[in-house]
Amino acid sequence: MKQAQAILMIKNKEIRIANNFDIIRILFAWFVIISHSYVLNGDGPFDPLAKLTNEYMIFSFIGVKGFFIISGYLIFQSLARSQSVADYLAKRILRIFPALLVVLALTLLVVYFIYPLQKGYYLLNPEIYKYFLGNVILFMPHFFIKGVFENLPNHAINGSLWTIEFEFLFYIVLLLFFPIRKNKNLLKILLSIVLIGLFIGDIFFLDDLKKITSPINLALAFDLGTYFLMGSFIACFNWEQIPYKKWIALAAGLVLLMATLLKLNYCWVQISLPFIIIFLGKKSSKLASVSHQILGDPSYGIYLYGFPVQQFIIYFFKPNTMMLLICSTLVCFAIGYLSWTFIEKKALQYKNIFDPKKE
Repeated sequence: MKQAQAILMIKNKEIRIANNFDIIRILFAWFVIISHSYVLNGDGPFDPLAKLTNEYMIFSFIGVKGFFIISGYLIFQSLARSQSVADYLAKRILRIFPALLVVLALTLLVVYFIYPLQKGYYLLNPEIYKYFLGNVILFMPHFFIKGVFENLPNHAINGSLWTIEFEFLFYIVLLLFFPIRKNKNLLKILLSIVLIGLFIGDIFFLDDLKKITSPINLALAFDLGTYFLMGSFIACFNWEQIPYKKWIALAAGLVLLMATLLKLNYCWVQISLPFIIIFLGKKSSKLASVSHQILGDPSYGIYLYGFPVQQFIIYFFKPNTMMLLICSTLVCFAIGYLSWTFIEKKALQYKNIFDPKKE
C-alpha cells in the first residue's frame, strides 16, 4: 500500500498518515515561546540554544526562519493550484486575518483591566486604535500603548506580530509568478535569479539595506525573503523525483553544523536549512497523524498569543524563567487549539469561494 494511502487505526477510527509539517510548525511556535521566555523575563536573548552555539543561533531564529521556509513551500503550491488571483488571495486572507483580528481584540480587552487610571479614559487613548488598525493594516505595525507594561523588561504588547507583515508581503510577491505558475522550468530560472539577488544583497550590501526601514525594513525583507523563496524554489520540483534526497539532506545538515561551529556567514544557513526542514516535513509519521487528528493546526494561534500571554503572566505573577516557559506553553497550546478549532478552521471553510470547480 502506498504511504499516501496508509491509515492508522485509533479507537476504531481510520486516520490517514499525515506528513510532519503541522507538527514541525507547532514545534517552531514553541521555539519562539522558549526564546521569549528569556527575553521577556529580562534574562537577555541567551536561551539554551544560544549558549550551546555560542550565540550563533537562538530557538526563535530556527522557529521564525522555519515558518517562512514551510510557508514558502506550501503557499507556492497553493499558488499553482489557484484558479485565479482572487482565489489565491481569498485563501491567504482567510488564513491570516480572522485569527489576527481576534487576538488583537482580545488583547486590547485584557489590557483594559490593567490600563493605568491616571492615563485617562481608555477608549479615548489614540494608541489603542493605532495598535489595532496598524497591526490589521500589517505595514504600519504598532506594538506599544503608553502606560502598559512600562515596568516590565519589555514594553511591547505583542512583539511577535512583526513577522506577519513580511509573511503577507511574500504572498503578494508570489503573485508576480501567477501568470507562469504552471511552467515549472521557467519558474526555477526566475526564482534562481531572484534568490541570487537576495543572496548578493544579504552578503555584500547588508549595511546599506539596514539603512532603509520605510515603508518596510529592507534588510529583514531580504533575509526572510531568502528563506521563503528557498521554500518556493524547492516546491518547483517534483519531490518524489528528486534523487538522493537523504544524501542531500545529510550534506545540508553537515553544512549547517559547520556554519554553526565556525560561525560562518548566515548565507550558509539560508542554503542548508530549507532543504532539511522540507525533507523532515515531507516525511510521514504516526505522531504527526495523531497530532493532526487531535490538535489540527494550532501553530498560528500558539505563535500569535505567545507574546501577550507571556507578558500578562509576567505582569501578574512575576515567575522565574522556567516557570514562565512551562505556564505559557500550557496556556498558549490551549489557546492555539481553541483558535484553530473555532476561528481559523471555521474561516477556512470559505477558502474555495472563488474556485468554481469546488463550489
